[in-house]
Amino acid sequence: MVRQKDLLLLGFRRKKSIALCAAPENVKATKPWSTLLTHKSRIGYNCGMRQRLGEIHCAAFVKFVETTHKEAFCRALTPASGVLRCEGSIEGTPRPKGFCIDLQSLSVDECGNELHMDHTHDIKHVSTIWSQALPDYPQSWDDGICGPLVAHLLFGVEDLVIAQCSGRPVWRKQMVPRCGDKRGVEGQHADDFCHNIACVHYQCTLRLKDIRWPITE
Repeated sequence: MVRQKDLLLLGFRRKKSIALCAAPENVKATKPWSTLLTHKSRIGYNCGMRQRLGEIHCAAFVKFVETTHKEAFCRALTPASGVLRCEGSIEGTPRPKGFCIDLQSLSVDECGNELHMDHTHDIKHVSTIWSQALPDYPQSWDDGICGPLVAHLLFGVEDLVIAQCSGRPVWRKQMVPRCGDKRGVEGQHADDFCHNIACVHYQCTLRLKDIRWPITE
């Protein structure tokens, strides 16, 4: 069981009071990041969170994730080895094609259709639970919820510290590079890839109590 006081000791706060510095820019990984967060983004626009939060709270959310997750996100897409590798299926089975990208000859943008950052929990599902967990008129983007956990579910490419003392999978990294079939290409078979892009991981579901304060599991 993860107690609320344990979360607080590990840096989880209802309100953030520390000043955060902007993460350094990584040009190669900027486009995948921007797809999630820009004005016409998947989270804010497609999933409706910009309208749900309002412009001020949405901007505060963007600032928070940019300062806490962007650097690690970009680092995950541009590893020091120069090779971006598929990490296998969400079920843990080995990657069938041993797919990898040499970033010295191909950019992240160019390989994005075959190798992409795959979420454990579908973005729309996370956004729906997040929206439902908020009060009708939220006073902040994380009003009444564990904001760092929500951000981690959407952008976490590394395990959180609390994963060392909790067996809950939500504390582990939530985004990994996986190979997937390319849209608009005939003759492909989803079984040849680790992720069928037409399917979401609905076997990985969240509950309101998973992100609402107090977190008792």
